[in-house]
Amino acid sequence: MTLEDVASPAAFAAEYGFKDLLKDPGVPRLGAADPDVTIVMYGDYNCGFCKRMEPVLAEAVKTDRKLAVIHKDWPIFGDVSEHAARVALAATYQGRYEAVHRVFMLSPTRLSDKPMVDAVAKQAGVDWPRLTRDLKAHSGDIDAILARNAREAGLLSLRGTPGLVINGYLIRGALSDEELKTVLQKIRAAGAKPPAA
Repeated sequence: MTLEDVASPAAFAAEYGFKDLLKDPGVPRLGAADPDVTIVMYGDYNCGFCKRMEPVLAEAVKTDRKLAVIHKDWPIFGDVSEHAARVALAATYQGRYEAVHRVFMLSPTRLSDKPMVDAVAKQAGVDWPRLTRDLKAHSGDIDAILARNAREAGLLSLRGTPGLVINGYLIRGALSDEELKTVLQKIRAAGAKPPAA
C-alpha cells in the first residue's frame, strides 16, 4: 500500500501551498516546536466526526515528539458553530485557545445555542469578562482568520469537516488512532517533510 492509497496530494491554487497553511494560523501550534510532520485540521465544534478525531490527535501529539497540530476553525454548521469558533479564537488573546478548543470538542452533546457555548467555554477557566472584551476588540482579526480558513478550505475543495492536510497530503474525514499512525508512518517513509513556513 502506498501513501497515495490513504491520502492524496493536496491540490492548491498556484499561488497557495502547504507552507501558506502554516503561516500565522491565528492559533497556537500544538506539539513539537520543530516537527517532521504537521497536521492541519479544518473542523467545526458541532461536527461529530471532528469530536471523534480530537482524542486521536491529542494522543498523537502527546506520544509523538516530532508531530505538530494546527486547528483551523471552519464553522460550517451555522450560527452556533460560528459563535463557538469566535469564542475559541478570542480565548487565544489570554492563552486559553487550547483549553477552550478541548472543552468544545469533548462536550458530549452538540453545542445547541450561544448560552451553552458560553457556559461550556467558562469550564475552560477563561477570564469571561476579558474574553467578551477581546471578542469585540479583536473582531476584525477573528473575522480575517475565519475568512482565511474558509478560503483555504475552498482551495482544498473540502466539502465537510474534518479535513486534514498532513505535510501536504489531503485526507477528507476522520481517522482512527490506527489509521492516523499508518498515515504518519507512510508520510515519514516517503520522506514527505513539511516545507518551512
